[in-house]
Amino acid sequence: MRVPVYPDDLIRNRGFKSLSKQLQKQWHGSAPISLADAQKALAQGLGYKSFYDLSETSKVCQPGEPVPPEADVRQAIGSAIKATLQPIDELNLERLVNDLPLTNLVAFKRVQVSSGARHSLLSELVRGAQPGLSKEHVQTLEKILAESGSLRDRALFACMLGALRQNEFLSARMRHGDAVYGVKIRENKNVIDAIPDRHRSMFEQYIKTSKLSDGEYLFRAANAPERPLSPDALRKICVSWAGKADIDAGLLTPHAIRKTTYNYADFIRQISDSMGHHSANTSLAYAVGLPTTSSTVH
Repeated sequence: MRVPVYPDDLIRNRGFKSLSKQLQKQWHGSAPISLADAQKALAQGLGYKSFYDLSETSKVCQPGEPVPPEADVRQAIGSAIKATLQPIDELNLERLVNDLPLTNLVAFKRVQVSSGARHSLLSELVRGAQPGLSKEHVQTLEKILAESGSLRDRALFACMLGALRQNEFLSARMRHGDAVYGVKIRENKNVIDAIPDRHRSMFEQYIKTSKLSDGEYLFRAANAPERPLSPDALRKICVSWAGKADIDAGLLTPHAIRKTTYNYADFIRQISDSMGHHSANTSLAYAVGLPTTSSTVH
């Protein structure tokens, strides 16, 4: 995965340069980091060997190059930060990465969705369906997982049906007997509150049988219980589900499942209400991380 970076992104206080400065400024590790450290970590997170590699590649970057999904980019940045910089608390890292304004980059500024496409997609969401992955697919998968006997897989699936984002349920930890995930600084939400009613007893059974202690992740890495299940491991789990349900593996992702739920459509409406949007299309653009107005890049 590589995010296209253009010469404009390397102008002072713009694009990549502004993101690097924010990373340095917002760093909450045991010691400050240099701007060069921030640039190196960010460059690797965007798919380059180094800041020099990014800078040289930007000179020949072609207009219209494909842009990876924002969620994948943020995950890659988080992994690069952990690999190249000093240790940092997992929740602080998540907040730091999620706060980076990727739309400062030319590539993300150019990601546009026509108003007609937005309207079409929103209509699908409100009806509880998504082009590609259908509610029938999800119902088939739900039945197969119920018959599988795997409480972990069923609990993961329940989180997706509860319209939780991947980073929310993968970072969820036990706290005072409840599984919680961070949504804001010093604020947490209980995972069980998002789980659909029909799955709650199963979800509680998963927590009980897993015998999780305070501070432990709700979903743990198989070979390292002190670490959370990784996005790559989750992807492989989804691929295995797709095989069992005879669904195209490219369609079956946590985000795709989340978007087939009524909760997701409600989420779009809540954004519209809370942010004062006059158009549901604007709310949809905000929810999926797209610019809400056209912008010209110089």
